[in-house]
Amino acid sequence: MSHPHLLLFTVERIVCALPLSEVKQVVGMVALQPGQKGAPATLNLHGRHIPVYSARILLGLPDRSPLSTDFLVIVRSCAALRVDRVKGVQESPVPLPAPSPPGVLLTEDGTVLIHDLAALLAAGGEGVPLPPAAPAGAEVEAPPFDLERAGKLLQNRARALAQPEEEPHEAALSEILTFRLASREYAVETRYVREVFIIREITPVPGVPDFIAGICAVRGEIISVVDLRRVFSIPEEGLTDLNRVIVLTDGTMTFGILADYITDIGTTPTGDLSPVDPGSTPIGERYLLGVAEGSRFVLDAAAILADRGLVISEAGK
Repeated sequence: MSHPHLLLFTVERIVCALPLSEVKQVVGMVALQPGQKGAPATLNLHGRHIPVYSARILLGLPDRSPLSTDFLVIVRSCAALRVDRVKGVQESPVPLPAPSPPGVLLTEDGTVLIHDLAALLAAGGEGVPLPPAAPAGAEVEAPPFDLERAGKLLQNRARALAQPEEEPHEAALSEILTFRLASREYAVETRYVREVFIIREITPVPGVPDFIAGICAVRGEIISVVDLRRVFSIPEEGLTDLNRVIVLTDGTMTFGILADYITDIGTTPTGDLSPVDPGSTPIGERYLLGVAEGSRFVLDAAAILADRGLVISEAGK
């Protein structure tokens, strides 16, 4: 049985999840329009005002003022959730349950799974199961973007988001996961992403090419971890963490690729991808679908997974 993919995010160090099928877009925090008489604030999304709910309030936690490092998860039911961080995408280990108030369950690993947002909104934060409080001094992830603190940034974002949408293209939309690697942004289609996790330990494997960072255990499965910087001779610019593993799969081949952090998840019209300018990247044309928004290289995950030279079969032995 195939399991749904989930968008993972954090609220006050609590890991939460929404079915990816319910997510329309994820954007950085923008200036909101205050609600009236207790109504939630609203977001001008291409001329349409949609309500923005604080995930803290919905989970029964004390609210706080929005920060420029917050994110807005815009759902297909024309609403948005304000959250602290977006962690990435992961395949759900269990099928989603039938809708039931308050639309939330606590999984075995302590993730708050919002499987029915409408029921949660109706419950108003009552009866939501939460994991035990994180211990003092627990690790808090650094913001995935280098954002200014000034309100001018939020106003500029709000104006951009309020612009009317362009006429729809006939080309299909691709859902892509964007990540940072060596000071540049790359993306892969989420249909090839099984999960994303913060790496704890990689076991080096002697005698393999240098682009094989090692192997690691994921849910009882041993997978190879590939460093794309070495595969494609990407220059190493600035500081890099490489503390995320994006697990790619096509159903036959599965391996992980290293990334500094996840920066975005959203959709892009496949017909709007620009050709790659010669010399703009050392990545070969066969491994690229094109360029999104002028600077984001969209990798051809199918071609990467099909390249048997990237995985050493003896690595998992």
